[in-house]
Amino acid sequence: MMRPLAAAAAVLLSLCGKAPAAELYYLDRDPFSNEYVGPIGPLVLSGQIVPGDYARLLAKIAEDETRFLDRNKLYLASSDGNAAEALKIAKLLRSLYTEVIVAPLTGRCAGACFLIYAAAAQRGTDGQNLLGIHRPGLAESEWISTSTTEAALLEDGVQEPVRAFLTENEVPSGLIEQLFNHLPTDVYWLTEQDEESLGPRSPAFRKYLAKNCAWNDGLERAVYKGEKHPDALKELTACRVRMTRPEAHKALLQALKENSPQPPQPRQAPQAPSQSKTTRGK
Repeated sequence: MMRPLAAAAAVLLSLCGKAPAAELYYLDRDPFSNEYVGPIGPLVLSGQIVPGDYARLLAKIAEDETRFLDRNKLYLASSDGNAAEALKIAKLLRSLYTEVIVAPLTGRCAGACFLIYAAAAQRGTDGQNLLGIHRPGLAESEWISTSTTEAALLEDGVQEPVRAFLTENEVPSGLIEQLFNHLPTDVYWLTEQDEESLGPRSPAFRKYLAKNCAWNDGLERAVYKGEKHPDALKELTACRVRMTRPEAHKALLQALKENSPQPPQPRQAPQAPSQSKTTRGK
């Protein structure tokens, strides 16, 4: 018998139609060292983001929830795409507490892809010129298939939601302005200082860890600098997994429920109009 999550994944995949540009696959090599790690590697989202990719990602995760949530990590390698679709993906991964990584081996993250990175609970890069931002809009393939006037209207309609989303996720105002001041032909690549201002965790997730796990950023920095033994982080890391795993499972079930096709409602037979009785005087 097919498991509920797998069944939901199959339904979602059947609704996606033609394969969009974004590719989803599990990495079998370490994206930093290129060493073979086998089938335990993290999930990769690669290519241009187009409408339908949210459903495809949701279905891919649901195919094997345990495999994904055991790592709960996604590597981004997207050149650009549809900003509205990227917002949907960003909200999903934020609700799952998924760590988002950009690495040279898999590719850079620019345009709409940055929206996913910026909302992630945890995020990071390994190298320079890996994160690019510019004014958000449609995927290139959508410009080709849509009239110029309609495409321009669609792009204008997504500007305010994008700005509100970045502000909601406490992206530094300077980066938000850089994003809107650069056209797609003039990508702004984040500097090391820009990435430091963005931080390795979203402000919301940092507060969440401090409240629920007494997370200590200073202790973490000391471990990474070699000033403290790595075992000092074990308890905090275990708490993070213990707190976020059940919530991620619940958020995944909710997302699948919201995206499942609704069964047609049975038609009700029309009711005969009620007849009121009248009393006539004699």
